Amino acid sequence: MRTRDSIKAGNERAVADQLFATLEVEATFVRHGDPNKLEPDIIYRKVSEQTIGIEVVTAYYEDSDAQDAAEIAAGEKPLGPGEIRDRSSGLLVEPDQKICERIQDELEKKCRKSYAGADEKWLCITQDALLSDAASVAECVKNLRVPAKHQFTRIYLTWTTPVHEGGKYSSVQLF
Repeated sequence: MRTRDSIKAGNERAVADQLFATLEVEATFVRHGDPNKLEPDIIYRKVSEQTIGIEVVTAYYEDSDAQDAAEIAAGEKPLGPGEIRDRSSGLLVEPDQKICERIQDELEKKCRKSYAGADEKWLCITQDALLSDAASVAECVKNLRVPAKHQFTRIYLTWTTPVHEGGKYSSVQLF
């Protein structure tokens, strides 16, 4: 069984790889960043030999969703066929507002940190929000406020569109 850290690192790389694919940017994976050196999660090299460090964070509706995702990925509490896990105490009220607030929280948290070890530093916030669609993401992006002070050259929000909108990985640049 893989450890949660290796699963997290694999997920961060997958998110960064998908981001490059949506942007049609050619870059080669170099290595995972070293948190002890304040490096972003993933380090890539572009054709120009410039390095890009990507800090990856996932926004969930609730902390319990993140815990569920980690347990399922680690095989600690696998899902049965057709099963959906829900630890919440009831209905998810105003899910579009809730995920947008969580994205804003992650944006602010990551912008307060310092990063080193790459020529460019990018932030990729990926949302894990099954109820989101193109309209709700567009509305959220309109309301997000990027802090004035941060180290990122680019900031992206990524998500998977619902099946009726193509079910593909999408991104939008916030900064």
